[in-house]
Amino acid sequence: MSLAWSAEEVEYLKDCAGNTKISTIANNLGRSSEGVTIKMKRLNINHTKKQMGMVTIHELAAILGVDRKTVEGWVIRHRLPCKMRVTKEKRTFYLIDAEEFWKWAENHKDKVQFSDIETHVLNPEPGWVNQERRKEREQSLSKKRKYQMWTTKEDEQLIRLRESGLTYRKIGEAMNRSAISVERRYKRVKG
Repeated sequence: MSLAWSAEEVEYLKDCAGNTKISTIANNLGRSSEGVTIKMKRLNINHTKKQMGMVTIHELAAILGVDRKTVEGWVIRHRLPCKMRVTKEKRTFYLIDAEEFWKWAENHKDKVQFSDIETHVLNPEPGWVNQERRKEREQSLSKKRKYQMWTTKEDEQLIRLRESGLTYRKIGEAMNRSAISVERRYKRVKG
């Protein structure tokens, strides 16, 4: 027969969900991992990022329409706030709080193409984001993509454009990449 959960234990469980391994929570409460997992299911507590209102690096990249490596680069080189969380027993996620992302983006507007982000897909969305979207659309601003992986389709387009006689600079403008990036990729692809 299982021991009833106290209000303090339930509160501790809610606080630790998504931050601490289930085995650690169980050990700290003097309960089995299975018992903790069952209680979480009964209370509808997920041991994931959704419980905390955060997104993974991969999810943020999809929302922004950039490669995951781009977002990782922002974390490493441009100090985008990111938290490591352990779920279940072993999985590790790098999570970004939406509010922290927007604060960071406000100071790094040159890195984010706001017109590519759907309205209110990453809440709470500050009012200045809509102004940036409007400005980019009205002025047809296209920010250089940084740290963006090349796709197979882009490789094919690059070869086609280069073989048609365009310069690296013109190809870069057409593909929203720097001339040097285009030249390096072309030489790498053509080997």
